[in-house]
Amino acid sequence: MVSTRNDEFLWEQKYRPSTLEDCILPSKTLKDLQEYVSKGEISNLFFTGKPGTGKTTSAWVICELLDCDVLFINASKDNGIDVLRTKVASFAAAMSFGGKTKVVILDEADHLSVSAQPALRGLMEEFSKNCRFIFTSNYPDRIIEPLRKRCTRFDFVIPKEEKKALQVKTFERCKEILMLEGIEYDENAVANVIRQEFPDFRSIL
Repeated sequence: MVSTRNDEFLWEQKYRPSTLEDCILPSKTLKDLQEYVSKGEISNLFFTGKPGTGKTTSAWVICELLDCDVLFINASKDNGIDVLRTKVASFAAAMSFGGKTKVVILDEADHLSVSAQPALRGLMEEFSKNCRFIFTSNYPDRIIEPLRKRCTRFDFVIPKEEKKALQVKTFERCKEILMLEGIEYDENAVANVIRQEFPDFRSIL
């Protein structure tokens, strides 16, 4: 049964998975992330891949499974050095309630400004004992090497041999969501949307 967050309106948030198993991911990526979570601790992470392939969702799921204290920043909107000096620095410096690990999710980090990236490197070093960072990126080469080298990298790439199976899984997930929403649908129409938009699950929804 698909996870449901009834306090959300947008489907991409309302039906965001709560476990890695519910994420529509290639088998190797899923296995690597499961092994990572099984260790029970988090390091700095760097998720790369095309839009809508599960990078941000996986970041949230990992943080929830490990019960982390999270600051989420959409770097496509908040991408300047002032954001780092205020939001990130104050979050990283503050004490975490209950001793939780603090994690900053920088979504679409490839939009960070040229001046912000070296400053972020300094923050990662300054708060390395009590704060971790997860970067998601569609264009990893836009992020400076010193940041990338400080992270464990996961590439969200769908192998050709798994494409069909993941499309079928996406199709079944979409049908379940439409059923839960009480919406009548034509299976061919749903299949056409998936063929056109896959692997961008966000666009499909």
